[in-house]
Amino acid sequence: MAYFEEEEPITRLKEALDLNELRNPQGKGVEFEIDDNELNKLDVENETDLKSFDKNQVASNICLMSDEEDANSGDEQYISEVERLRKRMLQNENSDLTSSKDGGVLKQMKTPGIGGVIPRDALVKLHYNAYTDVGQPPYDSTRLRGQELKLRLGKGESIPGLELALLSMKKHEVSRFLIRHDYAYGVAGCPPRIPREATLIFDIEVLHFTEQEGVDDYYSLSPDERRIKLKYTDIEKVVKAENAEAKEYFQSKNYRKAFGKYKRAQDILEGYKLKNDDEEKMYEKQLLKVYVNCAICCHSLSHFGRTITYCNDALRFHKNCVKAHYFKGKALHSLGSFKDAKDSLQRARNLEPSNSVISNALQNLARSMKEYEIFEKNMYTKMFTAPSSDSHSETVSAPESVNQTEDNVGEEYGTCSDAFRALVKEHFEKFKQDSSMTEMSFPDITMTPAEIECLLETAVDLGMEVRQIGKDSSSRYEVYKKTARSG
Repeated sequence: MAYFEEEEPITRLKEALDLNELRNPQGKGVEFEIDDNELNKLDVENETDLKSFDKNQVASNICLMSDEEDANSGDEQYISEVERLRKRMLQNENSDLTSSKDGGVLKQMKTPGIGGVIPRDALVKLHYNAYTDVGQPPYDSTRLRGQELKLRLGKGESIPGLELALLSMKKHEVSRFLIRHDYAYGVAGCPPRIPREATLIFDIEVLHFTEQEGVDDYYSLSPDERRIKLKYTDIEKVVKAENAEAKEYFQSKNYRKAFGKYKRAQDILEGYKLKNDDEEKMYEKQLLKVYVNCAICCHSLSHFGRTITYCNDALRFHKNCVKAHYFKGKALHSLGSFKDAKDSLQRARNLEPSNSVISNALQNLARSMKEYEIFEKNMYTKMFTAPSSDSHSETVSAPESVNQTEDNVGEEYGTCSDAFRALVKEHFEKFKQDSSMTEMSFPDITMTPAEIECLLETAVDLGMEVRQIGKDSSSRYEVYKKTARSG
């Protein structure tokens, strides 16, 4: 569906369709028959190619039995390792997960999980190793690939036994499962890696899951149908599901995808028409969280203009939102708006006086303000320092103009002293090293064209750019870092 980013697999049909027969309303109809060979290819296309990995890495993922599982009795010496494992697992109470108790899916917990059991229709993030026998490397392994699997339950995206296994697990749980062929790949198996009537061993770790109740219903409806059929509680379920996925992306430092999910939650909320005061209270509480999270994502992406916008949106709902004041202050600091940044950060500290993070932000701001004050003062002094007779300062040639003469070029273009050049370079270098700032306004002073040229050249040499705001006498200049320009 639209809210998943993975591409749908393409399956080849056994025989080509006759489009004329398909279009003919009087025809007998068309039967779709899938090519079994192509279906098997789909099943194994993401499997692990062991030749691609280091031997030691493969060896560390071989299927081994614990001491308890490996305990051998006299009557077991002639049975297979898988059968011996099955007998050991059946000794554990409630190991059989099948509704008919036919032993098709057996479980042995290795590490208990936390919280509740994974619900149906959940989106699960997991690691697993899948084996066809004990003592063998996995035929499929997310650990060897270094990439967790995201699996949506209840959609037929996995073999039945794996889904049944996951529905018995909790977050952070690690368990081993024995899945018989009729709950896996059937009698035929999936050659060459999965033999006929193969019983599989799955070692699974659940990393995270998010409930998806109501999500399908929401996205299957048109905007008009949503407005008519859905209550706020239905909307909130979808928002919480989007927020949970966004949080996962944020924790893995994928801020762009996290922002996309939070933005989707924002759009869902803002598209809902409230029906009463009770809904409005819940709505405002949820939207406040979304605005703050969007602001934090934008700040992490160095989109400081959008950070400020989202903080202002949050403050409309809750004027004493500490996080909104804090991130607004941080964003304003990054943009060189020191006075406004100080105001926002002080508001945040007034609300939480003992918060050390806010105090540190104010200290960093104070250092930036002090350095800028010194720079501004030195600029006024050194701009008007006349070059000495042995100075290496030069008059930069002005652009050609039909009205200029050789007598007035130097006078109009002006000079740029060595002191001015050194000051600009020193301050720009400090600015480049200051991770808390991405933009810096140049002091509001009148500069000669030669000094402006010096400004531009120094910025370019240090990998930065200069932006002119306004025109003629009202113009001013801002320096910004290319790699972290605000959005």
